Amino acid sequence: MIEKQPLGLAHELAALADAPAPHRGPQCSVGILLKAAGPDVAASLRAVLETTSVSATAIAETLSRYGTTVTAYTVNRHRRRGKPNGCRCER
Repeated sequence: MIEKQPLGLAHELAALADAPAPHRGPQCSVGILLKAAGPDVAASLRAVLETTSVSATAIAETLSRYGTTVTAYTVNRHRRRGKPNGCRCER
């Protein structure tokens, strides 16, 4: 049998849903690069990140050749953004 919960519980649960997400560590380096890059580079990077046939290792190596140290793990985590195991950048 389900008992009725006090009205205070509903308000507390609603407050939890409306609370901002906690800060979970440093900003993703791919997200930082996307913000700092010029429009052409940012558009190219977004396009290659969405192209699943391009490996994260290839993307990371290319970025590293141009002075941005990014690991393949970071690229993969950025590709999973919005998911529990992804970075916190917006989708």
